[in-house]
Amino acid sequence: MGWSEFQLVPNRYNDECKKIDECILQLLHERKVLANGKRLIPPQEIRQEWAERYSIDEDELGWFLHTLNSEARPVFPNENGELIGVVPIMKTTILDGITYTLTHAIQHKNVSIVHIEIKMANTDEDIGMLRPHLMLEIATSQEHHVRKSGARGSDREISLQFTVIPALPDQLDGVCFSLTPYAAPREQPPREHILNKEIRFS
Repeated sequence: MGWSEFQLVPNRYNDECKKIDECILQLLHERKVLANGKRLIPPQEIRQEWAERYSIDEDELGWFLHTLNSEARPVFPNENGELIGVVPIMKTTILDGITYTLTHAIQHKNVSIVHIEIKMANTDEDIGMLRPHLMLEIATSQEHHVRKSGARGSDREISLQFTVIPALPDQLDGVCFSLTPYAAPREQPPREHILNKEIRFS
């Protein structure tokens, strides 16, 4: 088998594509300026409608909409700080045979670590491995930022941890929690060197 010469990969980029790309970039910029770092997420009914209309997975759409809220990501502290205590929450919801329990928040000086247990209710039914594409949302009078900070478990039981800044108040009256579809392309990217320059072989 002989070697063949590398050829330039055809690129049919044209003025029509360029016009669309420029419109997309302009709209992205305007959306981020409008958000100004605040949480602007459409309700679930709209997200579901858009996911179906534009053939996008709802969890990926959730991740994308989150990225539109700010030009800069919030800076999470390198250390959680002094351990202060534990705030019990114990809120449970069952949906489609899956039990979701918001168990507690571990309070540190700088952050709160919120714990969620997910369990398949019917252990006899084989629906495959549980793989949560979810992000914790917090609605309160103060703005909080959340990131997923841990996950462990088996095929049918999973524990999730979310880091919250600033730390939650010890009294959770008026604080609402929810889980929304969210799937980053790679939630914990490895160290990498990006190769993104055009290469031509002649």
